[in-house]
Amino acid sequence: MEPSTVSSAHFSTGQFDAWRESIAVVFDVEPPVQGGALPFDANVEAFQLADMVVTDARLGEQRYVRSPARSRSDGMDHFVFNLYRTGGWRAQTAQGEFKGRAGQVSVLDLARDLISDEPTSDLVSLFVPRFLVEDSLPNLSGLHGRAPTGPHAALLADYIDLLARRLPTLPSGHEQALSRATCDMLAACLQPSLVGLEAARPGLELVLLRRAKRFINAHLASAELNSDGVCQAVGVSRRTLYRLFEEEGGVQHYIQSSRLARIRLILVDPNDTRRISEIAGAFGFSRSDHFARAFKHQFGLSPSEARGPPHRDGGEPGKAFPFRSFGAQDFENWIRALPV
Repeated sequence: MEPSTVSSAHFSTGQFDAWRESIAVVFDVEPPVQGGALPFDANVEAFQLADMVVTDARLGEQRYVRSPARSRSDGMDHFVFNLYRTGGWRAQTAQGEFKGRAGQVSVLDLARDLISDEPTSDLVSLFVPRFLVEDSLPNLSGLHGRAPTGPHAALLADYIDLLARRLPTLPSGHEQALSRATCDMLAACLQPSLVGLEAARPGLELVLLRRAKRFINAHLASAELNSDGVCQAVGVSRRTLYRLFEEEGGVQHYIQSSRLARIRLILVDPNDTRRISEIAGAFGFSRSDHFARAFKHQFGLSPSEARGPPHRDGGEPGKAFPFRSFGAQDFENWIRALPV
């Protein structure tokens, strides 16, 4: 019997609408700005590497969009590192317009808005939960839409390329160690590009904000979760905490939005068969009408519409969604299974 390899899946389509549906969990995609009837192909190999996901893709020309409203509401709080073997990008963010070319690595913060126009490309993408890198790279959001430069950046590009090429034949059992090594490489290679950003945005406040968010997300099901508890856990005054969360609409708004995002993750889990009211109650929503209105306002659909399909594949509750040949719904479940 041949040894098992790193868990993987494959997705391929020649239809733009099918690709749009499959990637909608992360981005809204649009045809190229110039329009036309250009042929489109998407071919994606995906690998589960402990708490991160690596994709090796060949994609047709398109525009990626994350609007401000979507960035605030859909619960995608990860970083994406794209190595462009061919192609490139032109990104528009709140901080300006940035361009990149083949051989470079772009940094995307899914918690922030973005428009990126991309030609036909061969690229490797690392989907990395924020908590894996936030301590070593507290200012990483400052690179959103940009490409790090210099010899360290070139070394990172070489590493990501080699990782993607080796993953199909790597034996299983070492995913956690390889994930940690990849995070260490990201930290070592990106830190030089962040030095100049620290003077523009105080690193301490970013660390405090991420620490507060981590505490909140670890206690979303606690009835005792409130501003005072967050202040005590992080070691800041109420005034400082309120200032840290100004761009989030306030502490209580962030808590409610995070609870709703966590509930949505649970609803798309086919292994969780609890009633919607029971799930909502576990996160402090005692009134179903208030919960339904808040959920619809944040996501644009009702809780029942967001509910995933019933049990399948004989999976055990709480396990990560299995990797296999996937359609649009499987891909959405797979991305939503990434920890936040």
